Amino acid sequence: MKDKKIFIIAANVFIAVILIQTYFRPVEDMKLSGAEQKARPGVPTLNDVMTGKFQNSIELWLKQNIGFRGTFVKTDNQINYSLFNEFSRSHPRKILLGNNKELFEEPYIDCFNKLSTLPPQVLEKKATAIQRLQEKLKARNVRFLLLLTPSKASIYPEAVPEKYVLDSGKEKQDNYQVIVPMLKRRGVNIVDSREIFLEMKKNGTTHLFPSSGSHWSLYGGYLIGTKTIERMEQLFGRRMVRMETKKLISSREPIDLDKDIARLGNLLFTRSLFTDYVYPETSPDAPAHAFRPDVLLVGSSFCWNFIHYIEQNNVFSRLNFYYYYNTDWVYPGMQHHPINRAAINWDRDVLTRDIIIVEINEIQINEAGFGFVEDALNALDR
Repeated sequence: MKDKKIFIIAANVFIAVILIQTYFRPVEDMKLSGAEQKARPGVPTLNDVMTGKFQNSIELWLKQNIGFRGTFVKTDNQINYSLFNEFSRSHPRKILLGNNKELFEEPYIDCFNKLSTLPPQVLEKKATAIQRLQEKLKARNVRFLLLLTPSKASIYPEAVPEKYVLDSGKEKQDNYQVIVPMLKRRGVNIVDSREIFLEMKKNGTTHLFPSSGSHWSLYGGYLIGTKTIERMEQLFGRRMVRMETKKLISSREPIDLDKDIARLGNLLFTRSLFTDYVYPETSPDAPAHAFRPDVLLVGSSFCWNFIHYIEQNNVFSRLNFYYYYNTDWVYPGMQHHPINRAAINWDRDVLTRDIIIVEINEIQINEAGFGFVEDALNALDR
C-alpha cells in the first residue's frame, strides 16, 4: 500500500511538472533540429468534431507543445540509436545509418535503388529544353552552364548497407545515367560532379562527402568550385580568379552542412555521430586582369557548400542565388527575399548576366531547375 501511494504521488508530481512546463516554460528545454509545420487547432466546427479533424489537431498541438518535449524526443532517439542503431522513423526526413557511421537520407537511397526513374522520352524533353535555353541565352550573349551534383550513395555505394539495396535496381540505369548522354549529344555545357568525384575517389581523394551530412562536404564543394572556374574560363576565354589551397586542416568537429543529418537525428549525444573532416585553407589567385563575372545561380541546398569558398575568395563580381527558385540570396551581403516568379524583370535581373548556372542534383532531375528553365524559355520567346 505504501509503495502504491508513493507511486501515485510521484506520478501526480510528474504530471504537474509537465503541465507547468507546458504552459509557463520556467525551464529552458533542449532544442530540436529540423523544420515542422506548427499545429494550430483553431475554433472547432461541428463537422471538424464529427470527423475527428479537430481532435487530431489538438493531439498534434499537444505533441508539439508538451513540456520538456525536446528532452523526451532526444532521450527516445538516443535509446533507439544506442540499442538498435536506428533513428526515429517519425521524422519527416527519414535518416538511415550506413556502414562506418555514414548517414543517409531515405530519398537518396530510393534514388540509388532507381525507384523513381523517368521514361526516356520525358528525359529527352528535359534535355531539349536545357539545350534550347543555352542556345537562346547565347544569342543574348549570356553563357550557360549546367552543374550536375551527386548523391552520397552514388559516390560511396559501399557505405549503403546490403539490407537497403534492392535487387530490382541493380541492372537499371538511373535518371542521371540516361540524361547525361542526351545532354552531351546536344552540346550542353556541363560540370558533371558525379563523374569528377568518382574519378577523384579512384585516384585517392577522400572526404568528398561528410559522414554526418547529406550534401557534399565543404571540401567537396570547394573541389567542384575549382572545376567550375576552369570550365567558366573555357566558356569566356578569359582568366578568372582562381582558388588556391594553402593547406588542408583536419578536424573532428564538422562545420555547417557537414553535420546536417547528424543534427536532424536529434540525439542527446550528437557528437557520437562525428568522424573526421578536412577543410581547405584557401586564398585567391587574382592577377590584376582577372575577370569576375556577374552570375545567376539557380539550384538546391547543394549550392551552399559550393558558394562558401567562391564567396570567400571573391571569385564573382556579383552573385544571385535563386534557392529552389523561390528565394533570392544576394551576394555580397547575403541579403535574401522571396521570389515572385510572375514579377521577375527578365531583361534587367536575368538576361544582363555574364553567365547563368543551373544546378541539378541527381535525385531531383525530375524537377530540373524547379521551373526556372521553362520560365526563362517563355521569357526569351516573348
